Amino acid sequence: MRWFALLLLLVVSSSFAFSPPLTNIKVKVVDESGVPVSDARVGATYYGAIDFDSDVEITDEEGVATVSGRSVYAVPFSVSKPGYYPGGKKVMPWEAVNGKEVFRDREVTIMLREKRNPIPLYAIKYSGEIPVAEKWIGFDLQKADWVSPYGNGVIGDFLFRYEGAFRNIDDAYGELRVRFSNEDDGAKTIKYIYPDSLFKVPYEAPVLGYDIKEKLWKQGFGLKRAVKPSRIKKYFFRIRTTQDEDGNVGNALYGKMYGDVRFSLRSVRGGVSRVEFTYYLNSVENDRNLEFALGQSLFGDLGNDNQVREP
Repeated sequence: MRWFALLLLLVVSSSFAFSPPLTNIKVKVVDESGVPVSDARVGATYYGAIDFDSDVEITDEEGVATVSGRSVYAVPFSVSKPGYYPGGKKVMPWEAVNGKEVFRDREVTIMLREKRNPIPLYAIKYSGEIPVAEKWIGFDLQKADWVSPYGNGVIGDFLFRYEGAFRNIDDAYGELRVRFSNEDDGAKTIKYIYPDSLFKVPYEAPVLGYDIKEKLWKQGFGLKRAVKPSRIKKYFFRIRTTQDEDGNVGNALYGKMYGDVRFSLRSVRGGVSRVEFTYYLNSVENDRNLEFALGQSLFGDLGNDNQVREP
């Protein structure tokens, strides 16, 4: 047993004694037009086997800063400057070459998006229960509540219908349908995302291109054709739309959603399902600006779980 304990000690000691080589990460910061951003703060954290270190540098007139450190793991770094939304990503300090880890200096470009015109919006991470099952129920986005007689809502912007059953943990399913109440309303998937920025979507919603198609999600234990809600997808939506005399869009309210509507499986037939979804709504007719001023939700003082963390 002594030789085994000694061998184990040597293996553990050698792994902790390994010190990766110094790696330089050259970060170039630009704006959406590709113009270099000077005086931006670039901060990186390097994780070793038993400790960590950080390096902070400021970009020069060419928008370049180089951070250095020793890390065996991916290096997370952030970029920030007043007047811009923060950005960042992770960079591996090594590459796999012929099956071996080769540490090399890296170069990466980060785009900072300008804060143009952030405004207060009806913004909330809503969480609540569908009042009844197997029936279409309206949800008022400006009130964040179900329409009467189930809540204080007045206009059913979204319509929800839930069906499902929960017999036991191995035999349960749920189906949620969501549609618009107005035939001129609709949603549009946001295809271009800015993954390295805190502000990941376009500043404004488009005027056209909305689809009124009903959304359907299915989930359950052992369900062969499940359609689970996504946390990644993002949408623009248009509600309370009216047409002018020429059949064009007259007035409308615009908003956005971060993720699909997520829902739980109800416990008994005829029961309710808990739903969660995050949305932003501009209550000014025909104003398509959806750049949210963080901390200024028009819903007022929301609980910590209901506050949105992204613009």
